Amino acid sequence: MTQRHHDETLHNERTALEEIERSIMQISWLAQRQFMQLLDDERFRLTLPQFYTLLHLEQTGTACKMSDLAEATHQSAASLTGVVDRLRDKQLIERLRDERDRRQVMVVVTTQGRELIGEIKQARHDQMQMALAHLDDPEIDALMILLDRVLAGMVRTLERAESGRLA
Repeated sequence: MTQRHHDETLHNERTALEEIERSIMQISWLAQRQFMQLLDDERFRLTLPQFYTLLHLEQTGTACKMSDLAEATHQSAASLTGVVDRLRDKQLIERLRDERDRRQVMVVVTTQGRELIGEIKQARHDQMQMALAHLDDPEIDALMILLDRVLAGMVRTLERAESGRLA
């Protein structure tokens, strides 16, 4: 391989990587923007912290201590108190007292909260279906395979960085 051919190959690889990175960043940004618009819709009127708090409670299916909820949703206790107050005002969650330790505040999702999460998931599903409507079944299958591979690679890279093997 000549030096010129080697340089062209490196340039093409770099250009392809830059394009892939740009596309992933754009998809990520657009998906987040679209999701925030969806949550702000008249039907839902939730902030991202409110959604993730409600989603965590819906997924756990049981009452959760405020401290555990703060840790699970990566929020400070002070921020979570405001989020929980607003969700309670909307009748999406309830505060309970632990029977054994009355000082301990527990939070649980209400039926109305579960229903709202279901509606949000359906609306998000509908949006994704519209975004991918121009792809046929084989293209969707190929996209799923490639996205799974990219995601696995990103997870491995993150795990290495968190374990200190990547600087």
